[in-house]
Amino acid sequence: MLVLKWSIEDNMSTRANIKVKDSYDTLWFYRHSDGYPEGAIPTIDKFMQLVADGKIRDNASQASGWLIMLGANEYDTSLDRLENETDKHTSYHNWKVGSIEPTTQQHGDIEYLYELDLNKLTTTIMYPSEKVIEVKEYKKA
Repeated sequence: MLVLKWSIEDNMSTRANIKVKDSYDTLWFYRHSDGYPEGAIPTIDKFMQLVADGKIRDNASQASGWLIMLGANEYDTSLDRLENETDKHTSYHNWKVGSIEPTTQQHGDIEYLYELDLNKLTTTIMYPSEKVIEVKEYKKA
């Protein structure tokens, strides 16, 4: 069981990577803020449950688009909203599609690493050193 010992107020800039993998591929994502488990796990749980329920594909390349969409929903981001922005210098939405962005590798400034295994239907919550904090399993609803 994961014991949360931090508060949202203290961790707004907590960065994390999310690694989505299947038998063939691994894709990396970056979460610039709210990367502590209390901030990241609700979106990850929703994503993994959609995979477990067969509502989205269980391969990294096709499923991961939905992870980005869920991250965009966290920020209430849409293309219509972006097209209607008036101040491109102060708008957060013109440079962030959402809370989860594609990246090429593990970042050096993260405090958490989440490994989403689409074959095993598990999420492993780790520190950057890959020391495991918790493994969550998902079953079809």
